[in-house]
This record gives sequence, C-alpha cells and structure tokens, in this order.
Amino acid sequence: MASRVSVRDGADAPYWNGLDAGKLMLPRCRGCGAWRWPAGHRCPDCGTTGMDWVEQPMAATIFSWTRTWHGFGGAESLDRPFVSIIAKLDESGIRLMGRMDDPDRVDPVIGDAVTGRMGTTHAAGRAIPTIIWSRTA
Repeated sequence: MASRVSVRDGADAPYWNGLDAGKLMLPRCRGCGAWRWPAGHRCPDCGTTGMDWVEQPMAATIFSWTRTWHGFGGAESLDRPFVSIIAKLDESGIRLMGRMDDPDRVDPVIGDAVTGRMGTTHAAGRAIPTIIWSRTA
C-alpha cells in the first residue's frame, strides 16, 4: 500500500498541505501583491520576505500538453497513454502542471477551458496529491 506524502517544511509546504486538504493554495507577495510560483521565501520583484497563501479556484486554460505513451520510473501506476498539461490559472495567471482526465483520448486544444479537481498519483510507493484537469463543458 502506498504511503501518503507528508510535506511539512520548505517554501512550497503550504501548496502540498493545501492539496492534501483539497484546496489549491498559492503564494502572493505581501509587499507588491504579485503571484509567485514556484514558491520562495522572498519576492524577486520587491524583495519582501512575506508571502500570503491564498486559496485559488481551479479554473484555467490549457497552456501546453503532452501525451505519454511509454512508462518511466515512478509513474508505473498511471494507465498509458496519459496526458499531462500545463494549465494557466484564470485568476492568478500561475501555470501549474497536472494530469488531464482523458477518457476518450481526444487531443487537448491549447486555450481550451479546464477545471481541476483533487486526485492522487501513486509514484514510487507513495501517494502524491495531484490536480486532475477536465475539459469545461
């Protein structure tokens, strides 16, 4: 049985802990208000060291995608082929990678609207919280 990933430290800990709780939490600079990803301890624009973690809706558009046909280490539990996308969040503009719900094997279209939901990917004997994207009807 896969053990659950438990991330409790590091700059991106609130992101992973949020996913575990079913929420998408992303950092926003306390100084200038800019969204930051990947997470860091200091804003590269204004130098502020404080970040507020803000829950974001999982509404996005497809920025990029790829269909993986071959297995590789750590992803043995995924049925192949599977689609990974980079989704650009509507509210913050942050780009996040996730798995696409692709039951009909229809190629995604860059710019199409997608909605995310929480899921789990089993990799290397661990359960990792994952955003699974679906086409918006």
